[in-house]
Amino acid sequence: MKCPLSISIFFLSIIHLFGQESNCFENASGAYWPMEVGLKKNLSYGNNSYVSTFAGDSVEFEGKYFLVETQSYSNGDVKTKYWRTEDEAVFSLNQEKNRQSMELPSNPEVGTKWKSSDQVWSYEVVSLTSTYSTPFCEFSDLLEVKTESSEREGTVYNLYYKKGLGMIGLNVNGQPFSYIKPNRKPNERGFIAFGCEDSGTSQEIEKCTYAKISQHISENLKAPKSETKGRILLNVRIDENGDVSNVEVLETVENGEALEVEAIRVMSSLPKFIPAQVDDNQPIATNLKVPFRF
Repeated sequence: MKCPLSISIFFLSIIHLFGQESNCFENASGAYWPMEVGLKKNLSYGNNSYVSTFAGDSVEFEGKYFLVETQSYSNGDVKTKYWRTEDEAVFSLNQEKNRQSMELPSNPEVGTKWKSSDQVWSYEVVSLTSTYSTPFCEFSDLLEVKTESSEREGTVYNLYYKKGLGMIGLNVNGQPFSYIKPNRKPNERGFIAFGCEDSGTSQEIEKCTYAKISQHISENLKAPKSETKGRILLNVRIDENGDVSNVEVLETVENGEALEVEAIRVMSSLPKFIPAQVDDNQPIATNLKVPFRF
């Protein structure tokens, strides 16, 4: 019996896990907020992107020296930030307000709270072992800080920091907004459903693959007896052999256990795919985020 519930399937993002260590910064170590001369990072930012650099310039404020960070955006904008460290704590300088504020405490622990010097922003360390997925990499053992502003009621920001690298991700109200990108652009190709490999352009192949996944779900999903409504978000791992190797729940609803079990069962039964590839036809694992709306 097919599921009589109204199920909306949206494919939010394909997350490629590259095999090269240099792409995903596995060897990074050190402070959660490194400020080294010559440090350069590439980050997405909403529909934009920017390159962060520390050239070695500094400014003085109340006897303290702040290192200058230049953010050069793809739309031509250039922004300047000012940072310093003291006993491993990190401080920012707001030249317009003529004040400095702590951005990160020394030796952060879960539950640590603080506020900006103007009392507008509140911060809380919520985890030291968070994970974060980007369209290129999966990160683990991250420092996660939740922050809110009294001037932006209802908006919650979650920042993710990796030792030796700094901020690698920013979520706004639970949705990715900014993330670090590899230092070099890999030549990647997403996974493909069998029967779609000769469908035309890469966009047409992707559309065909998604259509086959949607067809599989609609033909196999059965309705659990539940009055629960809402969204369940799954992460489906497709390994380097093209097989579904793991399905886990990222988001769920209250009393949604039966819906979770059925959604996991259906996604676990997906047929074999042609695996994603990078560079010289090297097969790689891929994560597919699939939200179900019941």
